[in-house]
Amino acid sequence: MSDTITITGATGEIGGRTLHMLHEAGANVRAVARRSEQVSHFASEGIDAALATLDDVESLTKAFQGTDQVMLVTAASPKQSVHGRNVVLAARAAGVRAITHLSTADANPESDIPWARAPWHTDQLVQLSGMEWTILRPSAFMQNLTEFAAPIKRGFFPQTTQRGCVAWTDAADIARVATTLLRKGVHTGAEPIITGPELLTSAQIAGTFSKVLGRRVRYVHLPSRVFAGVIRLGGADAWTAEGLRHQFARVVRKGLDHANVQTNDVQEITGRPATTLEAWVTANKEHFTTR
Repeated sequence: MSDTITITGATGEIGGRTLHMLHEAGANVRAVARRSEQVSHFASEGIDAALATLDDVESLTKAFQGTDQVMLVTAASPKQSVHGRNVVLAARAAGVRAITHLSTADANPESDIPWARAPWHTDQLVQLSGMEWTILRPSAFMQNLTEFAAPIKRGFFPQTTQRGCVAWTDAADIARVATTLLRKGVHTGAEPIITGPELLTSAQIAGTFSKVLGRRVRYVHLPSRVFAGVIRLGGADAWTAEGLRHQFARVVRKGLDHANVQTNDVQEITGRPATTLEAWVTANKEHFTTR
């Protein structure tokens, strides 16, 4: 068995960041890509890549051959639980030693949020797989705040959370945690909850934007169905808008399913503190500034 680490979702936010961090650190990494041009792109970067789709266990099993660890990353979609199952089945068939699943802090089989429900089912399969495992449970990504760039440019932050709070997390911190654990390669059933360093209400988020941008950004509370309509107007489909409505109006607003949990796991695992929202907005001001 080699020491290869294979990553699904390698073209996405967390999977891609982790892949490149590992590669830059000198680890043997392999990306799973579903299009030949993606394989070619990784090759141009000096990164091994295998052509496979999360819909096909056979192609995944081939992609995982010679792999010591798999990082399982699935995108939010109606097929997310099927994709998670397929990765676990393929990893077992390929003789993979250990699997790290990028789950979510609010995983719950009864959740009205599809991308909280699906990871829970994958978590169970990972735990019962017979492989060594780690499950990562991040909170909401700061990067998703760019979806609100247009209204923030106009001076308001529309949300439906009321006084609910979240310890928003920089995707780079999640990737740093994953990279650290995969480089160590020791998996003992840990389930770190990865959060930012501060619990913030939507009003406090708006205040942070005001401070960094040097102009007033105010929180505007919307009824949940109006919020979903705004999301649709922004280009999201009905499935996504309805999931976000439940996520923010029910789970975050009421503090359910670990939505209002804050931990120091980022610093404890990586040795570096988690990124504050103020630092993240400062580094990404161009998204929220009219040119």
